[in-house]
Amino acid sequence: MRYLIVSDLHGNWPALEAVLKEARGYDQVLFLGDAVGYYPDVNRVLDWLRSVNAKGVMGNHDIWLLEIKAMQIEGPVLEILSWQAERISPENREYLSQLPWTAEEAGALMVHGSPLDPLAYLEEVEQARDVFNKVSHRWIFHGHTHLAGSYLSLESTTVRGQATTADVSTPQGRWVRYQRYANGGELIVAPKARAIINPGSTGQPRDGVTGAAYAIWDSEEDTVEFFRAKYNLEQVLSRLHHEQFPMWLYERLVLGK
Repeated sequence: MRYLIVSDLHGNWPALEAVLKEARGYDQVLFLGDAVGYYPDVNRVLDWLRSVNAKGVMGNHDIWLLEIKAMQIEGPVLEILSWQAERISPENREYLSQLPWTAEEAGALMVHGSPLDPLAYLEEVEQARDVFNKVSHRWIFHGHTHLAGSYLSLESTTVRGQATTADVSTPQGRWVRYQRYANGGELIVAPKARAIINPGSTGQPRDGVTGAAYAIWDSEEDTVEFFRAKYNLEQVLSRLHHEQFPMWLYERLVLGK
């Protein structure tokens, strides 16, 4: 099976549309949380997730939207979620409410943040080592940090593509390596290796590279390909102007961070 993996869509329909125009040869969609937040087109994003029967998990922005009436609205992030909560369709609200915190697919574990805490940022080698020590899954897919990359747990892993590496060993004996994939590339995981994969954010990348991030996982070939689909950011700017959203949301897309 080949899986299209998307995460942190954040209501950015032009970004998701660019992925759909570019991605080829996949059988199923995996969604790693945060369909809502930041950008205006949450209904279009959620309509698509439902239409393709995407297998997904709950993100922090998703639960915040569902619980927004019980929260104190302060700051632009929660103001945007409140705006979206007033406009989301009943069908899409129901879809969000049914998302689990974790899910499994083809033996892989899916979560928004960390398997040890779905709302925590998994962004350090020591955190990844802790996950490898406490979670038995060979493949773990997560989002939340908006950074495309992978943590690998064995020297037997072979990598092709544009990646930077950092090797860390400890007295405890578990070797963990982080690889950055902001510029795309292919990861090949050896039979005895394990991997924690973040495809990056489709809706709002934060690794210094513009475009809509996504990945293709081939569960039979043990490969993950990382991509960055380019699109016209003026489409997003027009939507932000129309809905009177803050302009820093556009600036983040221009800078990729």
